[in-house]
Amino acid sequence: MRDPTFFEILDTTRAIKRLKSDPVPLELIRKVLDAGTKAPSGINSQPWEFLVVRDLTTKKWVQERYLRFATERFADAAKSADTPHTRMLRTVMHLAEHLHEAPVLLFVCGHRDWPAAVPIATRLGKAPAPYGSIYPCVQNILLACRAVGLGASLTTIHHMFEAELATQLGVPDDVSLVALLPIGFPQGRFGPVTRKPASELSHFDRWGNCAPASQSEHHTQGEMTP
Repeated sequence: MRDPTFFEILDTTRAIKRLKSDPVPLELIRKVLDAGTKAPSGINSQPWEFLVVRDLTTKKWVQERYLRFATERFADAAKSADTPHTRMLRTVMHLAEHLHEAPVLLFVCGHRDWPAAVPIATRLGKAPAPYGSIYPCVQNILLACRAVGLGASLTTIHHMFEAELATQLGVPDDVSLVALLPIGFPQGRFGPVTRKPASELSHFDRWGNCAPASQSEHHTQGEMTP
C-alpha cells in the first residue's frame, strides 16, 4: 500500500476521538515526536518538551479530572437537538469518558518565556507559554500521526486543572502543559476534513479586496511617481 501524499495527509487529518486500546509501538511515538521537533520556532529556540503518559493509573487520574470539567462545560449542550455542533460535542464527551483507554496521552510542553512586546517592568507572575512555537510542533505531530496511521486530536481541557496536573506529573513551574494529544489507532476512518475555502477568507493588498488585481494593475499601482 502506497504512502499518502502530503496534500492527502492535509486533506484527511481530522480529529480522531475514538481510539482503539491496542498498544502503540514506542518507535512510532518516537517517530511522530521527531516530526514535532522539525517545526519552526522563534529565533530557533525550540522551546518544546514532550511528556508521554502510558501508565494506566496516571491516565485514569487525568481522565477523572478531564471528564469532570468536560461534563461541566459540554454535557448539557451535547444532549440538545441533533446538529453538526452537538454531534461534535458528543465526540468530545466520548473522548472524556474513554480518555484513559487511549494508549498514549501526549502532553506537548513549552518552556515559559515573556514575549518581547511585554515590558520588563510589567512581567509579573509566571511567563506565558510560547504558543507561537509550540502549536507548529503540535501540528507536525498530528500530521505525522496521520502519515503513520495513528489517530490523534488536539485538546486543551486539561488547562482547567493544569496546576494540579503539573504537580501530579512533576512538571516544573517554568514549563507549561500546552496541549494534550490522545494518540492511538483509530476506530473509524481518516478524513476528509470540511473547511471554509481559502477563496472566501482571502484579502489582497487591503482588507476587503477579495479579488487580486491583475498583474498589470499590480505593477502600475506599485510604480513610484517622480
